Amino acid sequence: MKASQMHLLGAGLLLLASAGLAWYGQPGPGEKWQFLADELGPRLTERRVYIEPAELMALMHDDYIDLLLIDVRDERDWNLFHLWGAERIEPAALPKHRQRFAALGDNGVVVFVGNDEAAATEAWKLTMASASQPNAYILAGGINRWLTEYSPDAHHSPHVDSGDPDDKLRHHIEWALGSRHPAALPDVHHGKTRDFPRKVRLQKRVVKKGGCG
Repeated sequence: MKASQMHLLGAGLLLLASAGLAWYGQPGPGEKWQFLADELGPRLTERRVYIEPAELMALMHDDYIDLLLIDVRDERDWNLFHLWGAERIEPAALPKHRQRFAALGDNGVVVFVGNDEAAATEAWKLTMASASQPNAYILAGGINRWLTEYSPDAHHSPHVDSGDPDDKLRHHIEWALGSRHPAALPDVHHGKTRDFPRKVRLQKRVVKKGGCG
């Protein structure tokens, strides 16, 4: 076989391989997670990435944190109540944001929020499998626990087990207030901000500018 024919044959095989890859597609996030489960799974089972509501509130009030607060609940629950500064992203749309998550700076933190923990945990896994492992966390107990701790009328709603799998909003909210609800951004000096385990670790220490000495 002549050199020119060999060259054409090689080019043809490469084209077929590329076409085959395009046809069958790249591994999906679920398949990628299977490869990463041994490495990242302990972060979930040991609850290293589940942060307390008080820690999230501290992040929300910290101007030096580039916080992406991602709410994966449905539109109805989002309209009833959501945290100040949050954005709603359907779980199926999360892979489209992988470059954005991966491009976060050293002070960037992503926190996923559901009504309980199940949906937010799946969102965390999906993102970690597709976005080069950003500095990502999950709100422990979800919105149900947040409202239990910070809503002015929380005494009317029992504490919710964070292990409930159905991720339903268990607090009655009469009006669709969204982030206008009093609990959307509680005062940082709220009594329940004290004595919580700090789990968020920045990729690089952020030096705050200004101030005294």
